[in-house]
Amino acid sequence: MSAPPVVAGASARERAPRQLSSHVFALSQIVPIIILAVVMFYEVTAHLLLETKTHPLLFATETIVFGIIGPAVTWATLNWVAREIRQRERAEGEADALNAIMQEMHHRIKNNLQTVADLLSLEMSRNPRPEVHESLRDSITRIKSIAASHEMLSVESVGVTDITELSRRVVETTRRSMVRSDQRIAVRVQGPDVYLGSKQATAFAIVLNELVANAIEHGFRERATGNIEIELDWDGSDVWMRVQDDGAGLPPGFDLKTSRGLGLQIARTLVEKDLRGRLALTRNNEGTTAWVLFQRGAALSNKE
Repeated sequence: MSAPPVVAGASARERAPRQLSSHVFALSQIVPIIILAVVMFYEVTAHLLLETKTHPLLFATETIVFGIIGPAVTWATLNWVAREIRQRERAEGEADALNAIMQEMHHRIKNNLQTVADLLSLEMSRNPRPEVHESLRDSITRIKSIAASHEMLSVESVGVTDITELSRRVVETTRRSMVRSDQRIAVRVQGPDVYLGSKQATAFAIVLNELVANAIEHGFRERATGNIEIELDWDGSDVWMRVQDDGAGLPPGFDLKTSRGLGLQIARTLVEKDLRGRLALTRNNEGTTAWVLFQRGAALSNKE
C-alpha cells in the first residue's frame, strides 16, 4: 500500500535543502584554493614582477597570514558549517522517515477499521431484530469516528490533527447513520483550529460521536426537525467544547454519574481517563447542552 500523497510532497520539499551540505563541502575545497591563488598572484606581481620595495619580514608575514592561515581558517570554518548542516539534515531525514511510517500506520488502521465497519453493516442488514440493529449501528458509528481520526492523522505531517475539522467529519458520519429518513436534523460545527495528538484526538472523536448520537436518539426521538450546534475553543492550554441541541431535553432527575446509558458512560469515561477533563450535561430552555473541558497541553506532550 502506498503512503499518503503528503508524504511524497514532504520528501520532495526536503530533497533540495539536503544538498546544501554538499555544496558547502565543495566550497570548502574550492574557496581556500582561490584565496591562495589570489594571494600568490598578488605577491608575485607586486614584489617580483613590479619589484615593489617591501621589507622581507612584511613579505613573509603577508604570505603566511593571507596565503596559508587565511585559506586554512576558511577551510576549517566551511567544513564546520557543512558538518552542522549535514547533522541537521540527517535529523530531518530521520524525522521524515518516522513521520512517513506513522502516516502509513494511521492509513492502514483507518482502512482496517473501515473494513470492520463494513462487515458490521453487512451483519446489521442480515439481522432484523431492532435491539441488535441498534447495537450494531452504534458500534459502527463509534468505529467510523475512530477511523475518521486516523484518516486525518494519515495526512498530517506533524503527528497531530485539527479536532475542529475532525468534528465536522465525525458529526456528519453520525448524522447520516442516526437520522431517520423522515427527519431533518441540522448539525453545525464552529471554532478555531485546535490540534491534539493522535491518542486524545481519537478519544475526542468518540466522545463527540456519543454526545451527538445521544442528542439525535433521545432529544429528537419524537421530532422531525432539530438543530445541533458544536462549538470549540481554547485559551492556550484548556480546550472546551459545547454540544447544544434544541430537542426534548434531559429527563427529570437526570444525573450523569448514575446514568445507565452506554453512550454517556463511554463519553464520561473517555473524558475523565483519556482527556483528563470534565463532562457536564445541563438542561436549557430548548433542549440539552453538554460541556467538555480538558487540557490541550497534555495532548501535545504525547505526539504519536
